[in-house]
Formats: sequence, C-alpha cells, structure tokens
Amino acid sequence: MKTKKVSSVSSPPADLKLRILERSRELFFKHGYSRLSMDELAEDLGISKATLYRYFPDKESLLRAVMAETREWVLSQLQAIVRDDRLPVKARLTAYLEFVSRFLSGLSRDFVRDLRQKLPDMWQEMDTFRRQQVFPLVSEVILEGVKKGEIKSDLDGRLFLEMFWYLVQEFMNPDWIIGHDYSPSELLESIIDIVFYGIFVEEKAGKVAGRRPARQGRKK
Repeated sequence: MKTKKVSSVSSPPADLKLRILERSRELFFKHGYSRLSMDELAEDLGISKATLYRYFPDKESLLRAVMAETREWVLSQLQAIVRDDRLPVKARLTAYLEFVSRFLSGLSRDFVRDLRQKLPDMWQEMDTFRRQQVFPLVSEVILEGVKKGEIKSDLDGRLFLEMFWYLVQEFMNPDWIIGHDYSPSELLESIIDIVFYGIFVEEKAGKVAGRRPARQGRKK
C-alpha cells in the first residue's frame, strides 16, 4: 500500500508521539491493519523507521495504542454530547447517533475484517468498551427522556437499547458487511431509521398506517 508522504517537521517527543497515533489511526481505519506496514507509515510521517520503532516496537503495539487513544477520545466526545443539559433529550440522542455514524463511516471493511479475524482480543476489547462505557451513556439519555416525558413513559428503555445494540452487533459482523453492499455508516443509518421511525408510511396528522390507537385511561 502506498501512502502520501507528509513532509518531516521537528516535533517535541510528546507531539511526535501524538502525531504518529493520529496519522496511524487515519491509515489503519482507511486501509486496514494488514495492508499498512511500519515502513510505509514512517515514510508517510516523514520520519525514520528507527524513530518510529523507538516509540512503538511493532505494528501490533502501535495499533493497540491507537485503539486505546481512540476509546478515550470517543468516550470524551459522547460524554460531552449526552450530558449537555442545554439540549433536549431528542437533540442529544440524535447528536449521539450522528457521532457514532460519523465514527463508523471512517472504518473501512478491511479494518473491521482485520480486527475481527486477526486480532480477536482487540475486537473483544472494543465490544467490552461498547457495553461498559458507551451503552450506559445512551441509557442515561433514554431514561432521562422517559422521566421528562420526552420519550413514551411505557417504553422499556433498557429493552429498547438491548434490542438496538443487538441489531447493530449482529449486522456489524464483518462477514455480513463484506457480503452486502453497505458501508458501516450506511448500515447504522438504516438500522436507526427502521428502529426509531418504523416501516409504515405516515398517512396524516402523524397517524401511521396499521398503528393501534393509544390506550385510553379508565372512565370513572
């Protein structure tokens, strides 16, 4: 794989390490783990191979550092979104899903496949991160929406989230993605559209074909 060479600049050690991580993330996500070599990465960064190996002894350790940094960044972004009390619940939930969609759009099929097949422990780390860190954040928004009356009070929020993430997890299987004409972001957008907005065509005044009428309270 050929990469576009970036002109070399003199950077303090901390800045250079961060630059290596950021550029490596871009290239790993775009081209996959297998196709990118340390030689190509050093050339792209405009640094010597010896300098690159001084920070990261091999490609796997570099990817692990990239994924650890990525998890921290993703978590900080999502926390800022869901805990922004200036926005209503719907706006926060929408922003949350849009961020996830943008993030997934940067993951190529090659990267998803490599991570799942060649580095299964790293794939498992990402799944654990999703369940233990990302999942509770969106749960906060759903439950807050129920309390504030912005989301149906009879919605089982936890069941809804389990169902939503189960669909995402099942369809984000790299074998499924590779065999179908969807990018990760397109797939997530389709799941969101179906789960949040349903499959029925709106008729009028917000009524949906086939929807049962709302239950009325008991007459006294």
